[in-house]
Amino acid sequence: MNSKHLIIATVVLFGSIWGLAELGLGELAWANDVPRASILTAIGVTFLVLGRRVWAAPGSSLTLAAVACAFKFLQHPMWGCKIAAVLMVGVIFDVGFSLYEARQRRQSPSFARASERSMLVMSPVLTFISFIAFAYFARDVLHNPYWSMQGKMIDYMFVQGPVATVLALPAALAGLKLSAYLTQSTATWSTGRWMAYRIAAAGSGVAGVAAALALRY
Repeated sequence: MNSKHLIIATVVLFGSIWGLAELGLGELAWANDVPRASILTAIGVTFLVLGRRVWAAPGSSLTLAAVACAFKFLQHPMWGCKIAAVLMVGVIFDVGFSLYEARQRRQSPSFARASERSMLVMSPVLTFISFIAFAYFARDVLHNPYWSMQGKMIDYMFVQGPVATVLALPAALAGLKLSAYLTQSTATWSTGRWMAYRIAAAGSGVAGVAAALALRY
């Protein structure tokens, strides 16, 4: 499998797993009135870091987030805020990583991707920014009345946001470890293992669609 096929399979596989976590853990927490934004964002950070190590290009993080939230369009009712929350994390990480990578490439034309240390530093910062950005986006752009209720924005930005920021560090570290294992192991994979990886990617997408449809009823 060439690098292009690895990128496509990786985005579909881990974007779908992230989406399944959003559907499963997210809906379970919502049904039991348990705050879920922090843990779901941390899961997303793991896959965003993993994906960026495999595909270090502008738009790659947003693409992964788009796959993760795509299943939410199949839910009924469809919650625009839930979709926007996932996309906002993808946008903020994409912009942050892309700006850093562009700056590094100007300084060194041979620069390929952000170092592990830089990603560990950036991930918590970008996570907190995403919480601030989404809270204002939901209130002032989506005009969701929930975000105008007393204390909701403060709780999201300055209670759940800091928790997610702390969780983002081990989440990013997990993403780095997974990406290192993936890139090292794929170098020696046989045709059979490549086929299994493709099947897993397709299967995760099908599972995401099935889960989203099942939650409609």
